[in-house]
Amino acid sequence: MNLNQKRDLLAGFGFIAISLLILFVAIPLGVQEPKKVKFVALSPSYYPRLVCYCLLFFGLVLLLKRFFSTKKEVSHVDGAGEDGLNTELRPQMLLALGGILFFYYITLPSLGFVLSSTIVLFVLLLLAGDRNFASLLIIPLLLPISVYWFFTKVANIPIPAGILEPMLVGV
Repeated sequence: MNLNQKRDLLAGFGFIAISLLILFVAIPLGVQEPKKVKFVALSPSYYPRLVCYCLLFFGLVLLLKRFFSTKKEVSHVDGAGEDGLNTELRPQMLLALGGILFFYYITLPSLGFVLSSTIVLFVLLLLAGDRNFASLLIIPLLLPISVYWFFTKVANIPIPAGILEPMLVGV
């Protein structure tokens, strides 16, 4: 078993452990559920549970893929995977990710969800190596606007609008 296979197994077990911990400990202890909810999708625990089930599913798929893979993989030099992408996790990347998430945490109340998310998604796509102009423009703009619209208009859940409030709310 090569290093990438061991990493996949470790990641699969990690995804499963994190999702089970959140599903059976964090959500029951940290999310207050109203006694009656008109629509299941409006329950405060619905989306965290959905994300956890997806994480659990992907962890299981990763484990099953590695347990039942018959193909002998060749180790690649310089951390490059079989697709040629660099799979080596560098401390600088973790530090950059931590800085980006801290920026998001600090700017969310003042800049608002849409603007902060747009900036963070753009930087994360660049950090991930995306150089496609269309995806660098469309994803960071449409995803936060769509999520903001869904939660504020459909689910009636307030999300910080920040400095774009006059444009988003119409004040």
